[in-house]
Order: sequence, then C-alpha cells, then structure tokens
Amino acid sequence: MSYHAGVVIKDDLKFVGQYVQIVSQNKIEIDCEFEGDVTGSEVVVSERGKVSGFVAGDRVTVLGKVVGGIRGKMVALMSSARVEGDIHHNSLAIAKGAELTGRCRQNEASAWSD
Repeated sequence: MSYHAGVVIKDDLKFVGQYVQIVSQNKIEIDCEFEGDVTGSEVVVSERGKVSGFVAGDRVTVLGKVVGGIRGKMVALMSSARVEGDIHHNSLAIAKGAELTGRCRQNEASAWSD
C-alpha cells in the first residue's frame, strides 16, 4: 500500500463557478470535471479528469483533458492526454498518441529560478 500526501478531487464531483481556484503546496490529482485554475507543486490530471482553466506546477502530468494553458518546470503529456492551449515549460515530454492543439514555449531562465 502506498501513501501520498496531497489532494485528490474524485470523479463524483463537478466544480463550477466564477474564479474557482485550487492551490496547494502538495500534490493535486484531478479525477473529475473542474472549471477553474489548478496550482500545486505536482498536478496530475487523471484519465477521467478534465480541467477547463489554467494548470500550473513544478511537475504537471496530463492523462486526461486540459482546455486552457499549462505552465510547469516539467510537463508530461501521456498517450491519453488531450490539451487545448499553450504550454510553457522547462522540460516537455509528449507520448505517442497525445493530442495538443496549441503552442509549446520554453520558459525563460528567470521564470522558474529557485
């Protein structure tokens, strides 16, 4: 059994509202439809997850759908990923089968300085 610190937004929920945001210093896993922005140290959009908004994190992994932008140090689009929007990244991995409608742009060196 593995344990991970963080937040999991499960598939039986749907978040809708004006200016909705999730912000966490830990891992966030989106496993539902979410309309709003998501920011965390690590953000995972699961295969059942759909984010309509901006996703940001040190590490962003997309298995589901993102309609909006992504900004991260390390961004990974898995084979089931569907992204509509621009990606700003330091490192980008796109698996065979992933779909991206948008532009990819490498972050400037000062954008993610530690």
